Formats: sequence, C-alpha cells, structure tokens
Amino acid sequence: MASTQQYCDICDHRHITKPSTVWCPECEQAFCEDCNDYHGFSRSSKHHVTVSMQDYSAMSSSISQTSNMCIKHNDQYQMVCQAHDELLCLKCIENHDECKGIVPLSKVLENVKKSSLFQETKQSLKDIDKNIKSMFSELKKQQESIKQQEKTILSQISDIRNKVNSHFDKLEKKIRNEIVEITSKSNDSIKHTLQILESRNTNTHHAEQQLQDIDRYATDLQTYLGLRKISSEAASTDSYLQSIVGDHCMDEITLLLTIDDKIDTISDDITAFGSVELQKTPYQLPLIRHKNKEAQIVESRIKSIGDLKLRLMKTIKHEFSDIKGVVALPSGNIAISDQNKGNVAIFRTDGKILRKYSVKPANAFDVTYIDDKTVAITSTIDSRKGVNIIDIDTHKVIRYIPTNYKCFGIIHHNGSLFVCAPSEGIFKLNLQDDSSILIIKSDLPSWSYIDIFDNIIYYTNDFTRTVTSCDINGKEIWAFKDESLLKYPHGIAVDNRGKVYVACSTLHRVVVLSPDGKQNRTLLSQEDGFERLCAIHFDRNSKHLLVVNKYAECFIYDVID
Repeated sequence: MASTQQYCDICDHRHITKPSTVWCPECEQAFCEDCNDYHGFSRSSKHHVTVSMQDYSAMSSSISQTSNMCIKHNDQYQMVCQAHDELLCLKCIENHDECKGIVPLSKVLENVKKSSLFQETKQSLKDIDKNIKSMFSELKKQQESIKQQEKTILSQISDIRNKVNSHFDKLEKKIRNEIVEITSKSNDSIKHTLQILESRNTNTHHAEQQLQDIDRYATDLQTYLGLRKISSEAASTDSYLQSIVGDHCMDEITLLLTIDDKIDTISDDITAFGSVELQKTPYQLPLIRHKNKEAQIVESRIKSIGDLKLRLMKTIKHEFSDIKGVVALPSGNIAISDQNKGNVAIFRTDGKILRKYSVKPANAFDVTYIDDKTVAITSTIDSRKGVNIIDIDTHKVIRYIPTNYKCFGIIHHNGSLFVCAPSEGIFKLNLQDDSSILIIKSDLPSWSYIDIFDNIIYYTNDFTRTVTSCDINGKEIWAFKDESLLKYPHGIAVDNRGKVYVACSTLHRVVVLSPDGKQNRTLLSQEDGFERLCAIHFDRNSKHLLVVNKYAECFIYDVID
C-alpha cells in the first residue's frame, strides 16, 4: 500500500468514500475516525497501535510499506527460523522441520526498540558519520599537501634546469610527465575514494533519518524488518571504511625527487633527469568503532553465556544419603532418586515431602517423568537391570522394563526413553513393546547422564572427561573436554536456548557450556555450598535450574539470561 492512502478501507468496501485519519500497520489498513473506534473495540485488534496518516506518510517508504504477511502464502508471519534468519508463516514451517531454534515472532519483537541491536545500530551510524567526516577531511588535506609538494618539486626542477643547456629539454619533459602522471593517478584515486565516501555519507544520513522514523512511528515488526536492512547497510559501510584503510587508500602520499648526481657535471652520458617515487605512510587516525562485529538479528541470536545469571530461589533440606537424579514434574513438584535406599521422593517447592516410593529390589539411579502421573527410574543392580515405572497416585511400581545392560542416566523424549548403558552406549526404549535399540555406540562408563533438547542428544562421559552433543541418529556435532574445568562430568541439563549445564562431582561445581560447545564458564562452586553433586535438571517451563548435593540440600535457581 502507498503511503498516500486517502480513503478508509472499510468504508471503501461498503462503497462509501470517507477520508482516512489513521493507519494500522498490523491490519495494513487505513481507517476513518468511526471505523477506528470499532477497530479499537474489537477483541482481536484492540491492542493494535495506530499512527496518524500524517505520521504514516512522513515515514520512509521502505519502512511504511513493510508487510507482516508472507509473500509466498499470503498468511501472517508467526515464527522466526534462527538457522536461516527467515520469517515464517504457519505454512512455511513445513519446510523447516529439520531446523533448530524456531521461535515465536512475538518473542523476537519483544522490546525490539530497546534492544542492544537498536542501540548498537544507532551508535554505529553515528560512528560511521564521524569516520567519514574525518577521512574526508584527511584526504582533502592530502590533496593540498600533494599539490604543494608537486609545486615544490617542479620548482626544484626549474632551478636545476636553468643550469643546463638545451640537451636537457627532453629529459626535463620526461621527468615532468612522470610527475604529472603519478600525481594525476594519485589524485584520481583520491577523487574516486572521496566520491564513494560522499555517497556513503549521504546513505548514512538517510539511514539515520530512517532510524529516527522507526523509533517514532514504526511498529515492532516494521522496526524489526527495517532494522535488519539498516543494520546490514551500516555493517557494509563500516566494512568498506575498514577496507579503505586496509587497501592503503588512506596512506599519506609523499613525492620524493632524486636528482642524478651527474647533472651537475653536465655529462653527455646522462640519460635521466632523476626519478620520482610515491611513498606512502600508513593512515594513523583510528576509526571510531563502539561495536567491533556485525550486529546479529534481534533476540534470535543465542546470547553469550557471559550474560547468564543465577538467583537462588529456594534451598530444600533432605535426609537422603546418595542422590543421583532430580527432575521437575509437570505439576511443579520435584522428584529425586536415592540410589542406596532404592527410593524416589516427591517434594513440593516449599520443601515438604509429599511421599516416598520404593523400587526395591532394584535401586534408584536417575529419574525422569513420562507424563504428569508417571515417573521412570533406572536401576544398576545386576539382578534388576532396567527401568521401573511408578504411578505417582497409587504409589506403586506399575511396570518394569528389563534390559541386558545396567541403566544409568535417563530422559523421556517424544514417547520413548533414552538410557545410558556402560560399555554399550545410548539405547532408545520403546514404551509400547519394551524393545530397545542402540542409537549411539560408545564405551560409556558408569555414571553417564543424558538430556535431549530440540532433537539433539547431550551426554557425559566421566572416563574420557567429555561432554558430547550429537543428533538424534547419533552423529556427533561437538565434544567438549577440559579436565581443569570438568574432571568428572556427571549430571547434565539443557535449557530453552540450548545452553548446557554440567555437574562435576569431584570439583564440586556446575559449569555452563554455550550451545556450540565453544564457550564455558563456572556458574556454581564449592563456595556456593556444593559437595559431591551429581543430580542437575533444568525445568524448561519455569526456567529454574535444580541442583542437588549428594547428601544435604536441593537448590532451586532462577536462570536470568
């Protein structure tokens, strides 16, 4: 739609001609005063933010004409694919089944005008403007300097020329031509650079105006889409400025004249008046850059683990002696497994024990929930290898799944159980017929744990001291190892953004790894009260991190990122 819309769209459909007074960017329609009143009362549109037609017309067309509708399917954008940096409608999602990190568009647009990208782009445009002015001024000075140097050298040549006879006429002409050619090329190069800088400067000022329009009038979606374009153009200009310096276009030019010593002797065998060379001194004025890397898409990027903070919400005392597993249940309660006593206990978040369950003659290593009424517990005893399933309401083991291997870490995912088996690897248990298949072959030791997020499997190996990430078919994505940080990695948990939390029992700490496994940071240590911890779990509903000491307490942290 053009930014000069004059008539109300609703009235127009009713064959009534009434001037429009406001524009709704989300509906992409113009309304008269009466229709805007109804638009404000409607349940589906009462929260829409409208702008006056005067303000709408004042916006840049690249912003005001931004649409929230999918071009391919004519359906409203609902999601963002982080992997491809694309907006998706519900029909587009079908083509992104294998993509990781598809998030709601509403989450991406949240506080977009207050985002770091908005501020960084705004600052970047200011920096570019300052850099262009500085470089423009410097090149102008160099032009004057070259002109003065040329004048000085030509004067030297004239003084020397007066001392010689006509034999040097040709030599003089030759050296003059050399000088003019060099200075001409230098000036042409500078002129070309100045023209480009002037063009970039104009574009930067235009972008600054666009950003002001966005800040004043644009919707969050328009801000998001416009900001991507402006940010990309700013990054391109910033990169170009760096390339000018890197290509030595800003190097100071000095013309040096070398006079042949034989000229003074006026020897007949002199074949050259002298030589002229171009000397460049590297550009010394540093460019202003508050941001040293290209900005990424608002909130679709994975935040640095350096931004992560924990706030202790609750400390729950317990009386158990050998806690190996913990999980937050859909009800909000917490289940922990006590290996020695073969018990599973259910706590409320206020610390009150609701009930205990016994899985004897098996033991209770790790625990996960299947649904809001059942939990699954692994057993490592030779005579009772497998998985026990407990009904929370009846307090009984309602099912036992025997295996040919001891079961340690466990997680429920998409209707199946995934368990860690020593010397074997990771098995997938079918809850329909109790069958199991090996999906990851690995010489795992005891005390290996597992978690799954976004169809990616994460597991620990305290023999090789590694944390491994692989796809659902077992293909390795990355592996992390740092014995000074994780000497014996045990419990593992993954949050909603793919950050990985690992419990190290011997070093008494919790370490967080970035989703790509390249960054790491110690979050909690023995100074925070931890001793021999193994059990850790991230509740993706409440965004709480549960960490349990082997002997004494369960800590509940609010994760702030």
